[in-house]
Amino acid sequence: MWHWLRFLRRDQPLRVYFFAVPRLSLEIMGYWPIGENLPTRAIVHFVILFIGVVTELHAGIAFLQKAQITMALETLCPAGTSAVTLLKMLLMLRYRRDLANMWLRLRHMIFDEGLNRRQQRAIMHEHSVMAARINFWPLSTGFFTCTTYNLKPLLIALVLYLRNPEQELLWNTPFNMTMPEVLLRSPFFPLTYAFIAYTGYVTIFMFGGCDGFYFEFCAHISSLFQSLQEEMRATFQPYQAYLKLTPKQCVLLELQLRDIIIRQNAIFALTSFFRKRYATITLAHFVSAGLVIGFSICNLLTVGNGSLGALLYVAYTVAALSQLLVYCYGGTLVAESSVELSRVAATCPWTLCAPRQRRIILLLILRSQRAPTMAVPFFSPSLSTFASILQTSGSIIALAKSFQ
Repeated sequence: MWHWLRFLRRDQPLRVYFFAVPRLSLEIMGYWPIGENLPTRAIVHFVILFIGVVTELHAGIAFLQKAQITMALETLCPAGTSAVTLLKMLLMLRYRRDLANMWLRLRHMIFDEGLNRRQQRAIMHEHSVMAARINFWPLSTGFFTCTTYNLKPLLIALVLYLRNPEQELLWNTPFNMTMPEVLLRSPFFPLTYAFIAYTGYVTIFMFGGCDGFYFEFCAHISSLFQSLQEEMRATFQPYQAYLKLTPKQCVLLELQLRDIIIRQNAIFALTSFFRKRYATITLAHFVSAGLVIGFSICNLLTVGNGSLGALLYVAYTVAALSQLLVYCYGGTLVAESSVELSRVAATCPWTLCAPRQRRIILLLILRSQRAPTMAVPFFSPSLSTFASILQTSGSIIALAKSFQ
């Protein structure tokens, strides 16, 4: 097992960390984009989750019609997450070839172009370790939440049996789904229970892989921008003691600056390409996560404190917030690293250059200040957006507590 989790250590080669968590999760589900043929398990997992989403939404609507609000919210919480995961599956299939080309291009930019200096290798390694550890956090919290859901009926049955062994036990499924009566009776109930429990893990590994793919990309784009910062410092380092550059030195400097600008434009183009493919996924994820957080808070205030249900909703809220943090932190890394490149270029002794080279540096600074973002319609994922979400959630909790 530790072989699969070696990316959590800091002493591994850089290739071990490169998209470690999303690759592990998506390969289990069959949705890793690298490869010619789509694995059969990808279709199987899609069908399993589709059945789970349809039956769960049907059960939630049925509870709403019966005015059982608590049960409806408890059902619609995982149903909303699973429905968005189903959309992520479709979009991962739709953009499978594009994501594969993007991944190959990013790997080329990092391993073949971005590791020329010791400082650059240190930057790439630091960002890769950070990406692997942060991606593992929402995956682990989601796994814990799903396991809590799956064990809840068993633990309740065990407690009831210990209290009164003579009493007939009433078995429930992990998630509220509309299933045929024959599947809820012996001898099919254990298989039905396992099927329903497995739908939760399909959701967990898909959002762990899909969301992890997003953050891993943002982290590596940030490392490429920081690599350009080191390249800019190294370009001007030999001229620190000069008062003016010779024409030959200006020509050499211009060639180096052109190389930096070409790489910067390639990073901008790759970021824009990826953002367009992930725009729908990002928007749908934020909408669903907001609804899930709202449902979880309502359920948490309803069930009260100190119960297994309260633990479940706390875990669900933490998992949803962890997913949002991955998107928001990734967007912040991309934007801030590009703006920092403009600051580094501005602090270099560019006044030593001839007017032609000065104009090139000024254009580079202006281009860096127009930082690429991971913006989608209506908002841009960033840490300020995440702080606003936390502030709003806290206000809702305080308002609801005041009415209790």
